[in-house]
Amino acid sequence: MITGEDKVSSITPQQVQKLRERSGAGFMDCKRALESSGGDLDKAIQFLREKGKASAAQKSGRVTGQGLVCAWLDPDLKKGSLVELNCETDFVARTEDFQSLALRLAKLSVEKNAGDAAALLAQTLDSRETVESALKEKVAKLGENIQLRKAVLLGEGANGSLIGHYIHNPLEKAPQCGSLGVLVQLDSAASPGETAELLKELCMQVAAVPPKWVGKSDVPPAVVEKEKAIYQEQCRQSGKPEKAWDKIIEGKLADFYRSFCLMEQPHVRDASGRTPIRVLVEKTSAQTGKKIEIKSFVRFKLGEE
Repeated sequence: MITGEDKVSSITPQQVQKLRERSGAGFMDCKRALESSGGDLDKAIQFLREKGKASAAQKSGRVTGQGLVCAWLDPDLKKGSLVELNCETDFVARTEDFQSLALRLAKLSVEKNAGDAAALLAQTLDSRETVESALKEKVAKLGENIQLRKAVLLGEGANGSLIGHYIHNPLEKAPQCGSLGVLVQLDSAASPGETAELLKELCMQVAAVPPKWVGKSDVPPAVVEKEKAIYQEQCRQSGKPEKAWDKIIEGKLADFYRSFCLMEQPHVRDASGRTPIRVLVEKTSAQTGKKIEIKSFVRFKLGEE
């Protein structure tokens, strides 16, 4: 009869190596797990997972200032996601394990219509574990705090929806990941081919000059009124005649829209600085013979609120 003590003494380096390959844990951790489980591989993996969860709890308060922003689009470009996955060091962010996980999360967001980080954390990977559990396993394997900081989904497969994306400084082995990502959603009956160039320009615009709103009508009335009040006080303090105030305020408000509304921003790739983005949209709409509307956009920069 083989006792549990005999099983412990008969654990081989090959068993330890096999467990390391499956779990990614260190040699001594794997050896202890096999000893604790009497040589049973599945129980040893469970032991490591439980240990990993304990480790994750210990690391959860550590600062995660590095990581990746990753994008994923479905094949017909009707849905697109951005996720920001954070870790503690750039070294971990550059590992294949971390990059693979970030891409899986971005893809899962599209597949499951998970539109924010909370919804994505609750999803399952490979029909066996939640995203939250998978993150804890990575914490145990990579030895750093790892956090899903942000996630967003645009389009949700709606008819007429067309999604474009841009990644700044894309990784060589994972070009859908980088330090900054942008999604732009169009609403149009035009085809992906007809709008590809426009979407490229819009994404680069949002990356270069971050807007707050799509158009003037999207700016909350309270914000507009606050700006007007500021400009009026500036006029009062300047000593300019009151009859000129309305025109001055109108000009300052136009500058405000040019700064923060995507449709009003000057195209960054136009050297003259005189072509607003809305002209690009109107031109493409005229070329295709189909109405094109910028529905929404999102921009994630690593570490930015």
